[in-house]
Amino acid sequence: MFASKKLAILVILVMIAPLVLAACGPTPEPETIVKTVVVEQTKIVEKEGEKVTIVETVEVTVPPPTATPVPEAKPVDYKIALFEDPVSTNYWNYLGPGSSVWTAYILSGHAASLYGLSDQRYQFIPSLAKEIVDPVDNGDGTWSFTIPMVEDAKWSDGEPVTAEDVCFTHNTCKDLQLTQNWPNSCKPMGVEVDCEVVDEYTVKYTFHEKPSLGTWQAGVAMAPILPKHYWQETVDKAYSFIEGLEEPTIEPPKDAEGNEIDCFAEELSDEDAAACEPYLAEWEPYNEAFENARKTLYEADGTGAVSFGGYVTTKLEPGAFAQREQNPNYYFKGAEIIEYEDGTWMLKHPNGTVYQLYGDAQGEVTLNYTSGPYAPNIIFSIYGSQDAAFLALADGEVDYVLNPLGLSKGLEEQAKKGEGIKTYVNPDYGMYYLAFNMRKKPMSYYGFRKAVDAVIDKEFVVDKVLGGVVFPMYSTMPPGNEFWFNPEAEKNEFKGMTREERVNAAVQILKEEGWSWTKEPAWNEDKQDVDPGEGITMPDGNPMPELTILGPGPAYDPLRATFNQWISEWMRELGMPVKSELTGFNTILGPVFIDADFDMYILGWSLGNVAFPDYYEAFWASWNDTATTGNYNTPGFNNAEYDELVNKFMSTADLEEARDLVFQMQMLLADQRPYICLFYKQTIDLARDNLIFPYTELLGGIESAAGFQTDTIPLSK
Repeated sequence: MFASKKLAILVILVMIAPLVLAACGPTPEPETIVKTVVVEQTKIVEKEGEKVTIVETVEVTVPPPTATPVPEAKPVDYKIALFEDPVSTNYWNYLGPGSSVWTAYILSGHAASLYGLSDQRYQFIPSLAKEIVDPVDNGDGTWSFTIPMVEDAKWSDGEPVTAEDVCFTHNTCKDLQLTQNWPNSCKPMGVEVDCEVVDEYTVKYTFHEKPSLGTWQAGVAMAPILPKHYWQETVDKAYSFIEGLEEPTIEPPKDAEGNEIDCFAEELSDEDAAACEPYLAEWEPYNEAFENARKTLYEADGTGAVSFGGYVTTKLEPGAFAQREQNPNYYFKGAEIIEYEDGTWMLKHPNGTVYQLYGDAQGEVTLNYTSGPYAPNIIFSIYGSQDAAFLALADGEVDYVLNPLGLSKGLEEQAKKGEGIKTYVNPDYGMYYLAFNMRKKPMSYYGFRKAVDAVIDKEFVVDKVLGGVVFPMYSTMPPGNEFWFNPEAEKNEFKGMTREERVNAAVQILKEEGWSWTKEPAWNEDKQDVDPGEGITMPDGNPMPELTILGPGPAYDPLRATFNQWISEWMRELGMPVKSELTGFNTILGPVFIDADFDMYILGWSLGNVAFPDYYEAFWASWNDTATTGNYNTPGFNNAEYDELVNKFMSTADLEEARDLVFQMQMLLADQRPYICLFYKQTIDLARDNLIFPYTELLGGIESAAGFQTDTIPLSK
């Protein structure tokens, strides 16, 4: 079984080794397989004075690597601390409006997928697909992928995973117009994609335009798959709201200048509101029907829902605990995962199948583990604060704390006083940021956002207030992802300025845009402080309204709470009526991600796919505006130049072009500032020494892998 070298290599960061994908049939003793496979090797040779690339075929003998031995001691329950309630046990909701890192933890690995990413190197690999396939040009403007699936995978209840499940999930996503994370799985970038069941274990996707890195490898290929037999009844109820419904054909009205009126805007003039009445009369019932359909699906109880992964989430008691029970039918239980120094990824399945990609298994083995699940149960204890969770770790109540936040030195030292606590440090793949609601004034003013950037002294907060536990951030790409990181975006014009210089710069920026004061803010040399401004007026002649910066409180995250308070104070020095509103994490989700009704907020993102940063489309493309689509462009950023760049990025099949486009997008975002990036962190994981992790070096740390629930071996002490 051979795969396309060209197709798979596009998504990896280091393109050195040629691709090989080989498999053999079942054998009685798969652990002793010695496999001779055909390998394509790429060479550059001199021919008639020119360097040309040739591909030759050779035979390579693959040695039988031995996985790290599993201890003979019987594993015990894996006890994990959380300090915020998960939103839902429903996977549909998790990828929709219930998206939350806390929900992600208790649903880790729940869904199946045709393809995935490898450990540590993030290479594109098959999961339930038997091979990596090339797209076929159908000659009519469409392109198709026909994917054979493994035939022995089962859901946790013993039912087989089939092509029907794949198309059921895809069509539900598309037909109900699911929101937030879902569109990338069934209609990425708005591209029409059809799913067809060829036979029980063969699925065919047809793209209505040429597939790309963003729409195939980082989109539909890795889409979640959920069990049709379990969810069909709920989905049928959801469909009942839209049955027979036809999309309105009425066009949006135009204003006197010939521009389309946004009839769903919060504020409309009397003239525009009157013009919108016929339009809204047709569209509002249509939108309401879809909202009711999605609500039916999102609000269904997912506790105990059939799972593909190593565990089934069987209980959730908010404020107390959650529990996951081992899935006896997990398809990859006992599989050996091996990676080699030359870039090779290999999987040896217990059924005898061996997959090998990206090399010919040369050099040292850099990774070798056997997949679980091992723990009989995963027990999550939900604590009221980060402090309480780490105190529980120190006291031996739990084995590990899932901590998506930074960790203060004081809390780290306190937790490490417990017996047998080990520390694991990794670079993070996330960002913490201040976001502006650009749909309303003054956040829509470029000068306002730039002036706020000018007064935020990140180095002061990080070094003098927080003790250096995090790192100042200026680019929307964390430096840890070196391939995609543009160092030019870090060269912020205000970096290194004194307090006086920052205030003077902010005042000058605002004055140039037409802001004014009855008393202008000024640096007081004698006091070495700012004399605050008074009576601030916006460029439109109106007084600046009172604003709020939403953010989590100090009990949840002292880092973001600290930044929130300093930023609001610095803005008040400019005469701006701004207050810091610190509240619970889940309390912020509604106004930010559902209603889009906020002024500013401070939150953080884990950034997902390291190999292809499609969050540049999800977070800032105009078509993902939260207010109109329910997706993740919370600022309502709408920039034609950016949209053009992100369109090219999501449609290219060339990795170097994609990288250049991401570099350009970083620069544009650094200038336009829908977000002001605040900081990134090293990931510090603390865990008891009774845990045997499959590996501990990875971007984002053990936390980014949700604690390796399936592959960690917890032993009794």
